[in-house]
Amino acid sequence: MGAKDLSLLIVDEDDRMRQVLASLLSDRCQSVTTAAFAELGSSIVLESFDMILVPRSESNLSKEAAGLAETGIAASAIKSGVTGNLYDLRAIKYAASKTVLDPFERVLIQVAIENSDFACRQIERITKRDAIF
Repeated sequence: MGAKDLSLLIVDEDDRMRQVLASLLSDRCQSVTTAAFAELGSSIVLESFDMILVPRSESNLSKEAAGLAETGIAASAIKSGVTGNLYDLRAIKYAASKTVLDPFERVLIQVAIENSDFACRQIERITKRDAIF
């Protein structure tokens, strides 16, 4: 199973970050975004994804989602060089474990996270008219 065949759930409170990140990862995997695990409704929905990407500081985990996210088959920590934020990339299904553990795939996801962080910062500066051109 190739990375493009895998599904990724992106959980982040920042809507802009979720959308930019999903767009950047669209050539790597099928991405779905949500602001919080509570929006999913149940852990059964969460189990339908192959992988999950969640900020390490995510504070709104439901008990079911927290349990599933903690017991993923494989996990990798990814740190954004732009903001210093930590993300957990977890394989929910066995088919995704190779992707999660593959250093090349992790670097590609890290670059997407960093590009998303940078893009969100630039958009924020532009909307505040603080951009330097």
